[in-house]
Amino acid sequence: MRLNTPWKSVLLFLGALGACLGLLALRFLFTGHFSYFFLARNLFLGLIPLGVASVALLIERQNWKFWGRFSLVLLTFLWLLFFPNSSYIFTDFIHLIQRGLDTDNPNARGLDNMLVWFDLLNRSLFAFVGHLMGLASLYVMHSLWKKEFGRWQGWLCVVLSCWAAGYGIFIGRFVRWSSWHLFTRAEQTWQSLAENLGAVDAWLFSSGFAAFLLVSYFFVYLFKKHLYVSKESS
Repeated sequence: MRLNTPWKSVLLFLGALGACLGLLALRFLFTGHFSYFFLARNLFLGLIPLGVASVALLIERQNWKFWGRFSLVLLTFLWLLFFPNSSYIFTDFIHLIQRGLDTDNPNARGLDNMLVWFDLLNRSLFAFVGHLMGLASLYVMHSLWKKEFGRWQGWLCVVLSCWAAGYGIFIGRFVRWSSWHLFTRAEQTWQSLAENLGAVDAWLFSSGFAAFLLVSYFFVYLFKKHLYVSKESS
């Protein structure tokens, strides 16, 4: 299927979201505990950058000229505030690392050990879907940046956005601030952002995550630009 219309893309993402929620429901059937709602919440936050990018694309298609560029700058700032949420779920694997298996045998069976494997797959799907939505939003924003500001400026925005996202994920995981706190507790959040900007561990984590985002995006960009197989003519 060729995703050449927004509706097909929406259906694809809705199907992926349904699969994620379906795995949560399946876990509830086996355990009777619904203790992983935070995954759904984090995935919802990961949807916001794609929504903002879609609004920016809609404005660009209206050809609003100056106001379109002005809106792009504002929406870029808003998009960047929520962009880290798309890949934040990868850091939730730390809970599984802490939990571990109930036995030293990695091939042991039983419901308790199988739940660890199930949770690994469940979180992998959530992380993959959120990450893919973030990359899709980055692709849209990158296209708009290139059109409005130039090719190299567009790539510079991509690099800076990936590093900023890595830093945002660091703040969310280790300092425990979220994107919403920038609006509800703005002074404390911006102060924490400034205070941790020079920390060695922040740079190490942010740079590693930036590399992960850049490599991921590069494959998406290459596939879309050069490895795309067009629909066969009938």
